[in-house]
Amino acid sequence: MPEDSVFIGADMEDDGPLAGLDDYLLSSAEDEEARRRATRFTERLPWLTAAQRADIERAFAADWTAASRAIDARVSARSAELVIEYATRYRFLRARCLLAATACIGMVTCVFGVALLVAR
Repeated sequence: MPEDSVFIGADMEDDGPLAGLDDYLLSSAEDEEARRRATRFTERLPWLTAAQRADIERAFAADWTAASRAIDARVSARSAELVIEYATRYRFLRARCLLAATACIGMVTCVFGVALLVAR
């Protein structure tokens, strides 16, 4: 397992038959929400004909879905940036902690060594 897999989530990847199911379900839910909003929008316009209503609902749902997917893409890109940023910070802090622990062990060893020399 790579050292950054805790951050990247490599251990959570699923290559089985259900790998894309969550994406499909999310996309379907977004499409359904867009259709519901489109219907609510056109209900406020009672003078539309059935054909006009269908056209507006179709256009509204397409715009809503496109906007939703654009937001999802931006959030996903920002999430990837944060994963890299936090992984870099984690490596830096881990190295700093290791250096501090090594320095403390070295100082304790020196103090005990001097104490042993003085005690002789």
